[in-house]
Amino acid sequence: MQLHFENNHDSIQEYASTLPFFDNIYAAKAFYYEHRQEHLKLLEEITKEYDVLLDFSPKSLISLEEFYFHLFRNNYFFDIQMTIEEFETCMSLYLCEVLVTHHDGTAEWIVEEYPYADQKYVMGIRYGRFHQYFENLFPQFYLSHKDESQQVLFKRYMRMSMKSK
Repeated sequence: MQLHFENNHDSIQEYASTLPFFDNIYAAKAFYYEHRQEHLKLLEEITKEYDVLLDFSPKSLISLEEFYFHLFRNNYFFDIQMTIEEFETCMSLYLCEVLVTHHDGTAEWIVEEYPYADQKYVMGIRYGRFHQYFENLFPQFYLSHKDESQQVLFKRYMRMSMKSK
């Protein structure tokens, strides 16, 4: 029995419509580099306001997750003028930046052409034999994990770290 998904083409085209258009790979790489830097700087500014140290160490992922749930429990996302989704994107980029920082040569940021649309590019990370393309690795994180006790970010880093060897 073969599975058939009628809407597969629709979802591919819908995703492609959300991707930015670029003239070439170099423009895409520059855009995604700036995108990462802006989000990481924004995260740094917010965490400094709350005296949360993010030093790009694996253990700092624990602090970041605790901070996320602190903001969520106290409804502070409005105060920092950021949506939950934007913060989750910042967390995703930070996690991958920690991985790249500690696994130089075996983990790296990548930008590649999206195969189902012309002049559309996606950003991701390569670690070891694995590739992962993403915008937000933790969508609606507060629904799947009710608090920081599971240390999901740190555990995800450890899994990715093991695979990057």
